[in-house]
Amino acid sequence: MKMRYFGDSYDIVKLSLINWLGYLGDWSVHPMLTESATADKIAAYERFLGAQVLSSEVLTTVTDRSSYLACASECGHLFLDPDTGLKMKITAGAKAPEYLFASELEYIIKSRPNSLTLVFDQSHQRGNERSSLEKKLNILRSGGVYCFAYVSHACFIVGGNDENLVGKALSDVMEKSKLPESRFLHAALPNTHSRGRYAIKPPSSYPEPEH
Repeated sequence: MKMRYFGDSYDIVKLSLINWLGYLGDWSVHPMLTESATADKIAAYERFLGAQVLSSEVLTTVTDRSSYLACASECGHLFLDPDTGLKMKITAGAKAPEYLFASELEYIIKSRPNSLTLVFDQSHQRGNERSSLEKKLNILRSGGVYCFAYVSHACFIVGGNDENLVGKALSDVMEKSKLPESRFLHAALPNTHSRGRYAIKPPSSYPEPEH
């Protein structure tokens, strides 16, 4: 995150999602800063989201990423706010700090089996958000993570270790937001239609996923 953009329209979506899921418990946020921010800015961001900021350290190309993200594996519900979003393959170079990598997300989620993780994700070609998110969700699911996504100009992925919890979060966000079902995607999960009250199910406007 670059704090100079704090307050833009993306932040309204972040706040909405955290508010809709706030009843599940306290939330923390790792802003994954890529440039320094004042203590006042950090405090304002924390007040805005109603979530505890875990770190104000700046992520650079030489940062030990495992140490940098360690605090994210020791909290409850968590929002991760990378500059650009989720990248499925680990890369190096100048742009690496702009991303959270899929392997990092999987580790963070599995370290907190009873909690949700929300990730800001703008790493899609314009007009290709839906297919890009579908691929990411299915890759995450193959790695043992239950997940769904919100598709818009500001895309987000919500994941967790507990299928019922993730399914409940999806149902409640859809109910509270009153958004069209077409705005939500989920991973292709085998046999979810018969596995519990809150199992993730495909929206009625979509066909059953192929296996």
